[in-house]
Amino acid sequence: MFFSENELSLELLGVFKLKREEMYSKSTEARSYDSISYRLAGRGYFKTEGEKISVTNGDLLYIPKNAQYEQKTSRETVIAIHFINYTFNNKNKIEKLTIENSQYVEEIFKKMYDVWKEKKQGYRYKCISLLYELLYFTNRQEQKNKLNSLGHETEIKTAVNYIHNHFRNEQIEISDLAEMCSVSPTYFRKLFKKLYSVSPKQYIINLRLQTAQQLLQSHLYSVSEVCDKSGFTDSKYFAKLFKARYGSSPKAYGNTILEKTFK
Repeated sequence: MFFSENELSLELLGVFKLKREEMYSKSTEARSYDSISYRLAGRGYFKTEGEKISVTNGDLLYIPKNAQYEQKTSRETVIAIHFINYTFNNKNKIEKLTIENSQYVEEIFKKMYDVWKEKKQGYRYKCISLLYELLYFTNRQEQKNKLNSLGHETEIKTAVNYIHNHFRNEQIEISDLAEMCSVSPTYFRKLFKKLYSVSPKQYIINLRLQTAQQLLQSHLYSVSEVCDKSGFTDSKYFAKLFKARYGSSPKAYGNTILEKTFK
């Protein structure tokens, strides 16, 4: 799936409404931002290396930064959200998602556009909250689609719920998760990665890093306290993983956030 539920560092660049009658274009240089768009009307056709994607009203389309593609549109009205600092995607792959409750999603996009256009005090906070509401909804639908197609909803859901309830305060063994689902550890790993695009171990690490990031942003805890409260038992290992994910040590990250807060 194109969005990770652990990705909470997005920065909005803008929300735009685009109207096109007939248009053909071909990307000539790498995009510096990601986008997710919703079609209110019309059709769009995208051609990438080895794949053709057709989108119509009610479809969501994710275009990552650095994506190369050809585009053809026909009487299209689109609301597009542009953003940066999205680190989950590394495939540069355009993806489409057909929404079950398109009216609900359409209302979110329209509300985001209206709020961004009016630019009243606090409009960025409102738009970010609406974006995360959208991501929550689409994430739930995508996982539901995958689970239903594989027929293992009850099995895997038990383990995922356990991970979310216990990742902060105890070591989680994959063998125990597999036993909860009544499958072998090997099959559990395979099924989990197919559903969530990462291994169970990486999924747990992502949750812990996300929690650590939020705790550091609060400025209420020391680095060692953040390490402990987010579920890590080795401070050096925590610092190594955090720097690989966010580009700086936990201490430097916390100091940077603090400086930005008081500017």
